[in-house]
Amino acid sequence: MKIWLGVVSTSITAVSAFAQPATQWTFELQCRSSLNPNIPAFNLPANSSLSSQSVALDDDGSVAIRVFLGSGGATEGIFFGSGGIGGLVHTVNSSEPVYSSGLGTRNGRLALSYLLHPTLGAEVRSTNGTLLHSYPLGGPEGISGVSAISIAADGAIGYRGSFGSGQKNLIEEFVGGVRTATQFANTFDGQYTFLFSPQINDARQMVGKVLPASGGQAIMRWNPAGPPTPIASTAATYNAFVNSTALAQSGSVAFTARRSTDSIWEVVRWDPGGTLTRVAQGGDMGINNGSLANFPPVVNSQGLVAFRPSDAQSTALYAGDGLGLVKLVEYGQPIETDLGTLTFGFDFGGGTGKQVMNGNIAINDTGQIAFAAFFNNGTIGVFVATPVVECAADYNGDSDVNFFDVQAFLSDLSMQNPTADINGDGQWNFFDVQIFLQWFSDGCD
Repeated sequence: MKIWLGVVSTSITAVSAFAQPATQWTFELQCRSSLNPNIPAFNLPANSSLSSQSVALDDDGSVAIRVFLGSGGATEGIFFGSGGIGGLVHTVNSSEPVYSSGLGTRNGRLALSYLLHPTLGAEVRSTNGTLLHSYPLGGPEGISGVSAISIAADGAIGYRGSFGSGQKNLIEEFVGGVRTATQFANTFDGQYTFLFSPQINDARQMVGKVLPASGGQAIMRWNPAGPPTPIASTAATYNAFVNSTALAQSGSVAFTARRSTDSIWEVVRWDPGGTLTRVAQGGDMGINNGSLANFPPVVNSQGLVAFRPSDAQSTALYAGDGLGLVKLVEYGQPIETDLGTLTFGFDFGGGTGKQVMNGNIAINDTGQIAFAAFFNNGTIGVFVATPVVECAADYNGDSDVNFFDVQAFLSDLSMQNPTADINGDGQWNFFDVQIFLQWFSDGCD
């Protein structure tokens, strides 16, 4: 069943305390669920729900999300769309939940893991819903369960597989029609006692939190060749990490950690080369410290990190790069929708209170951020937020193109700041300089 409707978009000025990242964003509604018979849904059937569902986002701006259904002979389905146009591309009918809320989309494919099905572990479908590959439980590694999964551009999937009482971090794919598994870590060889759900990128790197056999907590990045890369561990600096981590195509990692000295939570980006950059911490721009531990951040190859903590009113959406921090979404913020102007946030009362954000968020390498949020009418919408690109030659953001922009760029280049890796290849060299010089030559209109 497919329902196709038009595009709804709007733009706002984000609340900013710094010059970077972008302070102007456009917001485009992709779909909206409704359980209220008096309020129509958008790009979804009537009597549908997106409650507690996470958004997946590809580099072309397309999004996917699991949907609960209450009519039409199906109990749940997968929405896929872009540019404000989309619909259900796959549905199932079951007395029990079928898919996990953690799904992935990449290069025309959808990766889905099963929640309760006794024999199926995961599958990859095309974005029109066609089944491409099935990964039933068992397989080359004898797994008995599958965590939330991520997917690479060539269709390989990464996940934590259960194996009796232990776990294995695996990448699986079909090579020459044969299901093939590569194991990156396990809880049997004496290194780790527990593995948390990992993520993969196109380079076949994998990142995840672990409990080392020696004690404490750690974040590791495993590589397709050579030894794993330690990202951070609980010692003098940190005493805890949020369970989920994020991995960019560039190999950068984002995680949330609690400092040992003052119990302040902070969002941190690790870049190849070993540099740690604090993106935000409890207290910044009204961020409630403890709320940073509730949901993981996401990161892209340009060093932009997005996360969804709470402020003084409700849950909210922030983005930063270590140089600047902006708040994109907050309670009571007006937004244009298919129903006209609504405001973000719904007051559930009681112990739940005011809520804006819904489920995990996603980011891509074009700087877009996808998220689901409650409206004041009780429905839930999925948006793609796109940064408004200002003049690229105005590198320092002072509204003038001059020597100071060159100076700022060369400084970032020498320090290997992600903002100076203009072509996003993980290197800081002549090719980045070449692009910047072209920007500078073109100037600003």
